[in-house]
Amino acid sequence: MNNLIKHYSETDRKLIFEIEELYKTRNYDHALKKITDRLESLKVCKFKEEYYLKIELAGYLIDIADAGKIKEAAYKGLEIIENEKNNIKNIIVGSSTEYNLGNAKSAIFKIQREESDFKYTPNNILYLIESKNHYWRAFKNEIDEKNQFNPQLVVNLANALSSCGRVVESLQYYDLVLERFPDHPQANASRAKELIWLKDLSGGFTQNLIYQAKSGYENASQSKDVPEWLTSYWKRQSMQLDKFLKELKFDESEIHKEKSETLSEYLSLSKYRRFCIDSHLTLSEHSLYCNCIGSRRDDLLICTPFEFFDAGFIPVMEKILNRLKSEYAFTRLLYYYSTEEVDNELNLFDSEVMFTELHDSESINAKSEMLRTSFRLNFGILDKIASAICLLYDLADKKESIYFESFWNPRNRNGSIKQKSRWEKINSINNISLIALYTQATDLNSKNGEWSIFKSWRNALEHNQLSLLCDKELGNNIFKIYELNPSLLRVDKKYFQNKTLHLLQFTRSAIFNFIFLVRNEGRKTPPKKGIDITHTFKFKNDNEN
Repeated sequence: MNNLIKHYSETDRKLIFEIEELYKTRNYDHALKKITDRLESLKVCKFKEEYYLKIELAGYLIDIADAGKIKEAAYKGLEIIENEKNNIKNIIVGSSTEYNLGNAKSAIFKIQREESDFKYTPNNILYLIESKNHYWRAFKNEIDEKNQFNPQLVVNLANALSSCGRVVESLQYYDLVLERFPDHPQANASRAKELIWLKDLSGGFTQNLIYQAKSGYENASQSKDVPEWLTSYWKRQSMQLDKFLKELKFDESEIHKEKSETLSEYLSLSKYRRFCIDSHLTLSEHSLYCNCIGSRRDDLLICTPFEFFDAGFIPVMEKILNRLKSEYAFTRLLYYYSTEEVDNELNLFDSEVMFTELHDSESINAKSEMLRTSFRLNFGILDKIASAICLLYDLADKKESIYFESFWNPRNRNGSIKQKSRWEKINSINNISLIALYTQATDLNSKNGEWSIFKSWRNALEHNQLSLLCDKELGNNIFKIYELNPSLLRVDKKYFQNKTLHLLQFTRSAIFNFIFLVRNEGRKTPPKKGIDITHTFKFKNDNEN
């Protein structure tokens, strides 16, 4: 927020200290009483510090609601922030307001999720989706405007993505926090929990994964800045995983040697592969948590060495995965060529094609075209995933056009039987990875998705014009091109490049979620003797033309 807290009265500073201590010791009723009493005198605020205090108290209501599962406190905190949203615009930065709104709606969802009649379906996760959107908004504001972030905001964003089933993205954002704040307790503990979640989703694990989870909990438990009851819980989790490792006969004395070998193996990889790993662009389950030689290839498969599956739909889905991997690898390569200094024959484009100088600052060359193409191709991959979902669950008519961000709940009154019943059928499916893909689609929704700009850019690239501006100082628009053609979209090239990377990471997550979706469906149908399959597929010949 800001530093208005120094203008609090001595009484209010003491109040905040008391509330904090009551929260840490889980004396929630007493803390809520103190908050409620002070809020009574803050119904009408006159000064900036009063608004600041009111929102801070609302934040404590939300934190207590989350920790103590007290829905009324979450609703009250949410109500205060929403009612004061316009009044605090110039007092509290927008990212802080969005962060608090995300916390409130996240707390409400978590409480709802524990109710006995709750069903984890797209119909019932509105508060989760809205909390995710608030966190995205706050994160975008901080990254785009200040190129920095509040680590707890990013942890809460990752937690929301985890609740959506988006394990690949959540691990990415926990890692983002830990790169800058390696001792952050919530990031360490949440990443540990997510690694175990990855184990359950994927159906397999390595000793390294379990060790990292154990270490994450152990590091978190050593924090002095969180309540003792929480560090005690993290310590118990670490001890349980340590016991599991001993059962696996894991030799912890070898861990330092393994870390050294992992670094050596990472450095032995090609510059391109290291770029893919560092940028979170690989299609390898192992690379989600380890950069050793096991991350050298995109070896993602639906079948695993750990499980048998009914052979029925697996080969069909595996063929779709081949197509997804091929297109994604090419899309990723174009991005690499467009952003790195790499010699390739496509660079001849710049010496053989001449463009008119219009003083419009547009970057128009081979690298820009590769970047634009990389961005566009992601949508084709996402649409293929949507079509595969429809094939798997028989959701669409044969000739129906399917788009990832919009196929879920058709609004056409004259639609077919399958279209009219699709939303109901989707809500009847018990598969967390379907939830994950649905929440990704809500990110791209043209009306209220926090990344709807991606679709508008894609449409401009496909059907109109989108100019990437290399340096605004280079052009003075003397021909008034943009005024005469208002439909011509202008985007700063560096900004577009950063968002293309985000879209590539988003698409990678969707591919993983598709794999986990199919595996989960495969587990529901016990394999029949004689037609079951496991990890028996061979990889195509590397030298095949």
